[in-house]
Amino acid sequence: MSYRWNFNDPNDASSSTLPNPTHRFSAIGPFPIQLIVRSNNNCVDSSTKIISSIYPQPKANFNTSATEICVNDAVQFTDLSDGKTSAIATWSWNFSAGNTASIQNPSQLFRDSGLVQVALHIFNAQGCVSDTALKTITVYPYPKLDLGPDLKVLQNGQASLKPLFVYGTGLRYLWTPSTYLDADTAAIPISKPLVDITYQLALSNQGGCTVKDEIFIEVLKAPQVPNAFSPNGDGVNDTWRIPYLDTYPGATVDVFNRYGQKVFSSLGYATEWTGKLNGKALPVGTYYYVINPKNGLEIMSGSVTIVY
Repeated sequence: MSYRWNFNDPNDASSSTLPNPTHRFSAIGPFPIQLIVRSNNNCVDSSTKIISSIYPQPKANFNTSATEICVNDAVQFTDLSDGKTSAIATWSWNFSAGNTASIQNPSQLFRDSGLVQVALHIFNAQGCVSDTALKTITVYPYPKLDLGPDLKVLQNGQASLKPLFVYGTGLRYLWTPSTYLDADTAAIPISKPLVDITYQLALSNQGGCTVKDEIFIEVLKAPQVPNAFSPNGDGVNDTWRIPYLDTYPGATVDVFNRYGQKVFSSLGYATEWTGKLNGKALPVGTYYYVINPKNGLEIMSGSVTIVY
């Protein structure tokens, strides 16, 4: 026998010649379904039945707490689907990379950067499956930042705050505090510090993902060399104290008498001169010094007088 099925679907005029066909209806009906059967002797019969229990397709939809996030951030998903003729019975979420969920309003953590397509389809209580709702989440990586080692700058000098390493796209810079800086949003600002200071850089990319690092600037003040001291043991000015010279650990200090004989020599100035030579007190008089800071400052020379 041969078969001809007419489904009378207003949006799909296709028919079938299979004995047991399937058809996806595009409207809710009712539909008169007709089967015409013809034998090999050309005998014909037909039958018509009405199918009325065809339900409208549910509609999947959802909202997201964010569409642009940073790596390892979570997004909250809110179901807005419509089961049409019955309540929603099943939710099927797909967050890519094998991550799924079956609750109504899930939260998902995204560990990899890139464009992630999130899909949702539902089934209502009558077993009808919805279309698939799709939305894209943009996951940005964090930029990379290393400000490098701390800096030293001479008094009244300046330093360029150039990061040792930065990586990212659409980078934005914010230096805090802005004190002594020529610009707090520059990639390489210039600092003219008057005192020691610590700067923090907040580096953000186009997704607003931010990393931070700090750098310390030590201001090397010029040594203040006194022109006299009195090593008499009274506890006042007993040594030749030179403020700020201790910040120049490679400095050399040489002191000579008026005959050119070296009476004191030091690499660095961890131990202050007591006005003695080989353990014996030097006489009252004027002596001459040469100090080489060896850190960008010019060699300093002058006289110092020992008084009692």
